[in-house]
Amino acid sequence: GKKVSTTFIGKKLYKTCLDVIHLLEQASSEIEHTLNPETGHLQIAVATTANSFVSRLLSNFKLQYPKMSFHLEVTNRKTLLEKIENKEADLIIMGEPPKDIDLPAHAFMENPLIAIVHPDHRLLSKANNTINDLKKETLITREQGSGTRMTIERFTGLNFNSNIEINSNEAIIEAVQAGLGIGFVSEHTVKLELKNNIIKKLEVSKFPIVRHWHVVHHSSRKLSPIAKDFRQFIIDENNH
Repeated sequence: GKKVSTTFIGKKLYKTCLDVIHLLEQASSEIEHTLNPETGHLQIAVATTANSFVSRLLSNFKLQYPKMSFHLEVTNRKTLLEKIENKEADLIIMGEPPKDIDLPAHAFMENPLIAIVHPDHRLLSKANNTINDLKKETLITREQGSGTRMTIERFTGLNFNSNIEINSNEAIIEAVQAGLGIGFVSEHTVKLELKNNIIKKLEVSKFPIVRHWHVVHHSSRKLSPIAKDFRQFIIDENNH
């Protein structure tokens, strides 16, 4: 029944070791990039919703840097915040950056949140749906702490009191297809489903809620040459 845990000094030593390892990796990366400009390794963490377009960005970027490699982790907001605090990724792509951490952040693309329903849902025939109409329905949402959920609650005052919480956008889409209720997702994640009429976008007052995607990194983590190039690539792609 006993357990082993790190002491206060142990935690300090661990964080120092991480900084030392990062500096060594940084030096190695810069030397390698100088000798071979097309090489380098990226550690990227992205919000689950962002995965719908990040793969395309990486694919286009790799055309310019064919010898580069990357590790992509797709995860929820809670884990992203942990990775920022522990400096475990070169770049992080997320919705709203935390305000209590010093982060160089750049907003590079709009992220509209929409309501989705089954193609036969009765509210599709109603001309002017309101937040009060939604309150009478079964609402499917992300887990507590999700950026999408927090944004919807803040902007609409909706209280997600149903017992349906799902921790992935793909599962929310499938639940809506099955007729379980109304879901809320980024429009970027459902372009194909909307085009093929698998689900429908529900017009509701206050929607879409337009947020932005941000590319961020911890201020004390110096970006490698390849990370700097990818960050600029993301910004330039959006400008085009």
